[in-house]
Amino acid sequence: MMDAMRRVEFPELREHQVVLGLPGADDDDLIAACEVLWQEGHRVWSLPVDRIDELALLRSVFGRRALLGVHGLTAATQAKAAVAAGAGLLASTYCLPEVVAAAPGVPVLLGGLTPQELHTAYLAGASAVQVVPCEAFGTAYARGLPELVAEIPLVATGRLEYYQAETWLSSGALGVWPTHLITAELVADDNLAELRALGQRWQLGG
Repeated sequence: MMDAMRRVEFPELREHQVVLGLPGADDDDLIAACEVLWQEGHRVWSLPVDRIDELALLRSVFGRRALLGVHGLTAATQAKAAVAAGAGLLASTYCLPEVVAAAPGVPVLLGGLTPQELHTAYLAGASAVQVVPCEAFGTAYARGLPELVAEIPLVATGRLEYYQAETWLSSGALGVWPTHLITAELVADDNLAELRALGQRWQLGG
């Protein structure tokens, strides 16, 4: 298990409590959509592992203005590739210590659902642990779990509605990751008005 002294902190999530997954889109549409999200206060974004190549484009435009991550990791080789591409955050649905070991100096989110699984993932060196799928046990779980494992920084990941995200945060979760919030249709819209309105509504941190 990883020494707690080597655990990588994740200060960005304490300031910006919503992680947003970016959908597939044309380069111009994706950049325009990210600019809108940035303007509305969202600064932590992630791409799926099969789109690591897009990191270079987004980093060239946004630089240090946003934290760009990669999610869906299932192997150390993927973690190394993401780090080499400039990812500032790695995420896996599973408890994979090898992902942490492959990414020294980079915040890593591992996954779990039960208190035992969350504890194991945290001992593996995760900067924070995803409760995934966080909607599995309903709002009662959201109200009770963060206090039960108060020593573990939690990120509620799943098909979250706004009120559910608020419940997790008010109960002590570090952040939320609504996995299906930003759709390709929203990003492809000509004026991005709906995306902007959504970004404004989900200003839960910062």
